Amino acid sequence: MTDDNGFYSTLTTTLKELTKQVSELKAQKNKVVYTNKEMMELLGASSATLKKWRDEGELSYSLIGATYYYSDKDIEDFLRNHHYEAYACSL
Repeated sequence: MTDDNGFYSTLTTTLKELTKQVSELKAQKNKVVYTNKEMMELLGASSATLKKWRDEGELSYSLIGATYYYSDKDIEDFLRNHHYEAYACSL
């Protein structure tokens, strides 16, 4: 029965880890606030570029203490303002 106890222990640990990972994925999917670091990764931009966009009023944000936060709406508005429609040339 020792083998069975090890198996069930491993299975229980694995299930707990999977449950944790699923919870983290759900939290990311429903995320509504992003940090500066996350925005840099999301948009592929440097900290200096984010600062430029904030300073020029192109990217809305919230500032709490010394930490910048960006909402889903801030990101959507920024992308909408920098969206260009596709066009096709017909010859």
